[in-house]
Amino acid sequence: MSENSAKSIRNGVIATVIGGVILMLIPSVRGYVSSFFSWLWSGITSLWSALWVEHLVFGWIIVLITVMALIGLVTVVLFLREILGKKDFHSYTEDVIHGAVWRWRWTSNNISGLWCFCPRCEATLVYDDSTCRNYLANTSRTDFICENCNNSVIASINGGNKSYALGAIEREIDRKVRTKEFEKH
Repeated sequence: MSENSAKSIRNGVIATVIGGVILMLIPSVRGYVSSFFSWLWSGITSLWSALWVEHLVFGWIIVLITVMALIGLVTVVLFLREILGKKDFHSYTEDVIHGAVWRWRWTSNNISGLWCFCPRCEATLVYDDSTCRNYLANTSRTDFICENCNNSVIASINGGNKSYALGAIEREIDRKVRTKEFEKH
């Protein structure tokens, strides 16, 4: 007997046993399902008759007030969820800008402690703004270099020295806060 035929016989036996168990359970499950539906139907008919019995206030008025209260409750819950779901920009303290990971903290509404890190090894980057002091260079730029990754340039910001580069990053962070782009992170 081959291995495939043994597997098919085994699978046939398992399927037969499972089918027998299911057929054995059907009458008892059918009884439970029918009793549940009869209980549900009696509850619906009792509620319907209670709505039209004379009380101090008609039942349909109570239902109308209940529906209006539920709509008001859902509106309040959705409003609170929207308010609590919004991110406060003070939690925005890290982003990848110009290829480097920039981290900072907020002091009131001002950025402080801004610096960049290598996205591969998390090392603190060092800066090189020597092109800003060279009058022969065509463009002034500041390079941010990782000393752990073979002195590779991680980020390069054109336009000026270290102070200019940090200012450019601060302006980019402020732009993302103003446009609420930071909420996508």
